[in-house]
Formats: sequence, structure tokens, C-alpha cells
Amino acid sequence: MTYGRIIILIGIIIGILLSKKTKPSILKGILIGLILSFGISFFENDILSDVSFLSFGVLSLVFTVYCGIKKKWMNLIIGLFAFISFFFKAMHYPYANELKLSMLIPIVCYALTFRKLESYRTELSISTIFIAYELSEFLKLTELWLN
Repeated sequence: MTYGRIIILIGIIIGILLSKKTKPSILKGILIGLILSFGISFFENDILSDVSFLSFGVLSLVFTVYCGIKKKWMNLIIGLFAFISFFFKAMHYPYANELKLSMLIPIVCYALTFRKLESYRTELSISTIFIAYELSEFLKLTELWLN
């Protein structure tokens, strides 16, 4: 198990602990989908890995659209960066590694959500999982630079 998966696993555990504050059923569905997507990624089957990868991308897009509709701008940025990272990887675009450097933006946005915690409490479990993913992506880039 790599350190990236460990970070995401910690994010999922924290997301599960925060899940009792998740109110709308669409957010509960996204949370369950993210947990299942991460769990499926442990199987060594190519089809299941692809399903896990695609479901993560679809769920990040749904979360981004939901946050845009509800005007939760900090969470929209967090979800948008997760979706853009997925999209760049799926399309094999150049500069996907440079995108990992910009993962500092959603990490800062996540820290700023704690200033107005009551406003962002319902999405906190999902944004914690996305931040764990984005933090692991940023750490992969720093490891690449250090080696």
C-alpha cells in the first residue's frame, strides 16, 4: 500500500466519521460512491480499476455541480480540482503533473471552510475525501521533484 492510498484511506475514515452531518441524500450517495470507489481500487482487476477511476470522476463532477447550484464556492473549487485532475489523467493531457502543483489551491480553500464551518458542515465529509486525494497528488509531485 502506497502512502497516497494511506492518505486517502485516512481521509475516507475521517469522512465516515463526519458523515452523520451529511444531510441531503445526494451527498450521502456521493459519499457512499466515493467509499465504494476507493474500496474497488484494491482489487487487481483492470476492469474494476477502470470502474473505480471513472466513478471517482463522475462523483467529483456531480459534487462540483451540486456545490455550484447551492453556491458553496469553496467546496466547488475543491470538487472542480478533483474533477480536472481526473479529466487530465483520463485524456492523457500534457502538463498533468504541473496540475498537481495547483492542488495547493483546494487545500487552502479547505482550510478556509473552517472559518464558516456551519455553512460548509453538510459537505465536509466529501470535501475531506477530495482533499485527501488532492494532498496525495501534491505529495506525488514533490516526491517526483525530490528524486
